[in-house]
Amino acid sequence: PWTGAILAMVSLPDYDPDAFSRTPPERMKNRAIGDVYEPGSIFKPIVAAIALDSGAVGYNEKFDCENGYFARYRIGEFGNKRYGVLDMREIQIHSSNVGMAKIGLTMGDKKLYNGLQLFGFGTPTGVDMPGEEGGILHPLNRWSGWSITRIPFGHEVSVTALQMARAYCILANGGSVVRPHIVRAVVDRSGKVTEYKQPGAGAGYILKPEVAHWMVRDALTAVVNEGTGAPAALKNCQVWGKTGTANMALPGGGYDESNYVASFVGGAPADKPAVVVLVSIIRPNRDLGKGYSGGRVAAPVVKEILENTLPYLGVIDHPEPKPLRPNQVTAQR
Repeated sequence: PWTGAILAMVSLPDYDPDAFSRTPPERMKNRAIGDVYEPGSIFKPIVAAIALDSGAVGYNEKFDCENGYFARYRIGEFGNKRYGVLDMREIQIHSSNVGMAKIGLTMGDKKLYNGLQLFGFGTPTGVDMPGEEGGILHPLNRWSGWSITRIPFGHEVSVTALQMARAYCILANGGSVVRPHIVRAVVDRSGKVTEYKQPGAGAGYILKPEVAHWMVRDALTAVVNEGTGAPAALKNCQVWGKTGTANMALPGGGYDESNYVASFVGGAPADKPAVVVLVSIIRPNRDLGKGYSGGRVAAPVVKEILENTLPYLGVIDHPEPKPLRPNQVTAQR
């Protein structure tokens, strides 16, 4: 999150390079930078941070979440949950759509649009890889009367996975823009560095550090400790992050009520994040019996990634090997 260095990137389904000529083009796409999708609730912390930074709302501001249905704007809660008055922190913990819609209305469209532009939504990140899409952030003259209530919970906007990961890097590092990059240096056969790739400068700080720190260390830590992000929690390191479960947008408009994009994005440790991880699963397989929400299917994957990455980075100790049970022991012949 501090440099924009990409440590790993996975796109599935993948393909066998030896079978290049027999591979459908769709399988050769790098979905992390080439697929755009509506992010859903993982977008909420970004909008909340913009609102706080603009001064439109305060940290302790409270919103009436209409007992689960904002009739004027036809907005309900995921799972038909019913919430009353929630503050900024609780809106993230409970992932309230109504709460986020009211934050958007309080902030206004110009502040929201300008803030999202500063985060880089609607334009490519500039990563040193081919095939990057820029996502979709419509100009204000194309916003409808509903947009200011829909964009705050991740509808009417499309992103790439890398754009979302970069946005959370901005939260993680205290509010500074970074440029994602794969190549750090070019090394010849003797091991000598022949070219050092200096990441391009971003736009500097786009959030007040206190806003970014509050979002990570307070609100998004609480999402893991008290809310839907619990499956990403680690015993020996404080994880922070946000879940998202978004209905897939249909090409002709509207939403697919039976297919979802399940996501979790966050990092660890909360006091000085060493890594940001995003996992988005398109159309989770419900036949596996694990559900389809971001908390159920994406957060456990992030947990496993963090369990392996944090020791590699020297943040936490390597876990002790688990002893094999008797029925796991086999002998080679």
